[in-house]
Amino acid sequence: MKLGINQRRVFNVLEALAAENAACPTNAALAERIGSDTSDAAKAFGDLRRLGVIDVVTVHAKRQVTIVATGAQTAPIESKRGTVNA
Repeated sequence: MKLGINQRRVFNVLEALAAENAACPTNAALAERIGSDTSDAAKAFGDLRRLGVIDVVTVHAKRQVTIVATGAQTAPIESKRGTVNA
C-alpha cells in the first residue's frame, strides 16, 4: 500500500515512538514533528487508522497506537483508574 507524504511522515513518527514505548502525541505535536499543520496531521492519522495501518485506543483524549504490521505499541494510557492497554 502506498502512503501519501503526510501519512508516511506520521507513520514514521508513530513507529519510532512505539519502538521507544513513548506516549502517542497529540495531533498538534504530530504536526510540529512532521512540519505540517494540525489539520493535515489529524487527517493523515485518521487515514492511517482507516487504512488499517494502525489501531488506536482512545481514553479521555489520550491515545495508544498499535502498529498493525509489527504489534509495536506506544506507551499505555495512564488514567485515574489505572493503566489502559490496547
